[in-house]
Amino acid sequence: MRKVHGNDSFQRVNYLYQISKYMAGKNPALSSYYGNLIINIGKKNVLKIHPDIKRQVCKKCRCILVNGVSAKMQLKTKNKRKSLQWKCNTCETSKTFPLDKNRERLVWLERAEAVVEVIA
Repeated sequence: MRKVHGNDSFQRVNYLYQISKYMAGKNPALSSYYGNLIINIGKKNVLKIHPDIKRQVCKKCRCILVNGVSAKMQLKTKNKRKSLQWKCNTCETSKTFPLDKNRERLVWLERAEAVVEVIA
């Protein structure tokens, strides 16, 4: 069995993400602090943070975006192209992600052809 490099860092990022999501509605400043720690741990240990976690962190204030609690989520249509827009309630910054026909956005890591080896 192979050991995953930086497993303790991944566990710490996961824990901080859960705390930050929990605190998003109660204390946005604390949620921003935990989000900042997540990004800094990823940079310091050269980790690839999962795209779902990256999408839920505000680029400006680093608060975790939770629909109806710390952010608003809207579906936008422009020139027959659909997109998903997140707007942070704390700093009013918006993030936009394009959607495909199934109303889902698949990044390369989530596609079947991206899997080379499964580590058990």
